[in-house]
Amino acid sequence: MKITIQYIIIITSLFIFSCESIDPIRDNPLDDEGDNYVAPTIVLLSDVADGDTLYASSIEFQWEGNELVTEYRFQYDAFPWSDWIDNTVAVLDYLDEGEHTLSIQSQYLTGDTSEVGSVSFVVDAVSGPALMFYPRRHLANINETVTFHIMAEEVSNLMAAQIHLEFEPSLLEIVSVEQGGLFIEGQNSIFLYEVNQSDGTIQINTTLLDAESPSVSGTGELAVVRVKLIQSGSATLNFNGNDIFKDQNNNNMMILEKVNGLVEVK
Repeated sequence: MKITIQYIIIITSLFIFSCESIDPIRDNPLDDEGDNYVAPTIVLLSDVADGDTLYASSIEFQWEGNELVTEYRFQYDAFPWSDWIDNTVAVLDYLDEGEHTLSIQSQYLTGDTSEVGSVSFVVDAVSGPALMFYPRRHLANINETVTFHIMAEEVSNLMAAQIHLEFEPSLLEIVSVEQGGLFIEGQNSIFLYEVNQSDGTIQINTTLLDAESPSVSGTGELAVVRVKLIQSGSATLNFNGNDIFKDQNNNNMMILEKVNGLVEVK
């Protein structure tokens, strides 16, 4: 076979060109090194702005990302982040009185994440005078002890309180009951309690003693109750309906609302 010089030149040229590197066209919007890359975004759709006051203990939030986003996660206050989910809505319930923050984030299939979006708001769901557990709910492991504060909310001229609680003794064990700070600050007071673990009841009586007409106003802690979750399940501590507030003249005061406590297994 006769090989001409022209043929050799053609073969050599093809070999040289085939060895040259060819830059790929990076037009994939998921390629974070490409010119057409679009970063994931997150937008809160719910009509809640920073600093808003919300008058409910259960609130629904909605959000969305750009069309390439596949998953979302959220974080409420100091609780851990949720798992990555495809839902664009979450309901926060058992919200306590006071300030809260919701954080949200989106993610691509590639693992790229958006910046964290957040909104802070205030919950004012309880109108006083009220009697309530703080926090409303605890998440606990079996045999873990958690602390509830029994609060007098937005009271005027409160002198005494009788508190009657009921609980399921097969699920909860009462670890301790102590006086709260509302009647302690600068005044003499009486604090008595009785726990019946087998019946699942707690009775608390607390009274101010100082001055001719002793009383306090505002919001504060009447008692501290520590409980242990001893079985898996959902356990409540309920005000049984016989609770009483008394004013400085020893007259019964109306209790407009009562908020029970809940312990749930993690």
